[in-house]
Amino acid sequence: MASTNTSKSFLQAVQNRRTIYHLSDKQILSDDALRTLVQQAVREAPSSFNVQSSRVVILLGKEHKDYWLQIVPEALRAAKGEAAVEASQKKLQSFAAGYGTILFFEDEKLIKGQQEAYPSYAPNFPIWSQHASGMAQIYTWTLLEAEGYGASLQHYGNLTAPALEKKYNLPNTYQLQSEMVFGYPESPAGPKEYMPDHERVIAYGHSE
Repeated sequence: MASTNTSKSFLQAVQNRRTIYHLSDKQILSDDALRTLVQQAVREAPSSFNVQSSRVVILLGKEHKDYWLQIVPEALRAAKGEAAVEASQKKLQSFAAGYGTILFFEDEKLIKGQQEAYPSYAPNFPIWSQHASGMAQIYTWTLLEAEGYGASLQHYGNLTAPALEKKYNLPNTYQLQSEMVFGYPESPAGPKEYMPDHERVIAYGHSE
């Protein structure tokens, strides 16, 4: 059990954060307030040696819908054919029905700079970069949930990164990690099953 009101509040936000697919574009925060919220989440996410390698692009309105109804289908079609687009159509339309999409990137230039500066740790920096991105994602997701949004995390970046780089004039060192679709939750998340805690967390020793 959390021992203070602050930790209880934080734990409740973590527990409430769930994958929700049935979203609409009803507004909760203004676009300016939403951008500030995401900026705060990304700013506070830790990274190795404080390199601050996470980069985020927020797509709203037409840009959000174009991603799921044009960019992703075109990339799927080029990679896997028309059948793949048809099979994914309902899913992509559900993503487009949300309010927006947050694209999470890691700047590879900074990771390579760390590898050059600290060669003895070089193999670890790409791994730590993934950790940093994951923390930026979970901070953002939890804060969105606390404001009343629902969200889900998607991974089409291996197909769509070139189109995004071209459309938004992004540096070619930006490596797309995930897409977070968010919006007004029209249906709650379903039940979640948990493994026994003792199978996942083991403690040794005790304080005197």
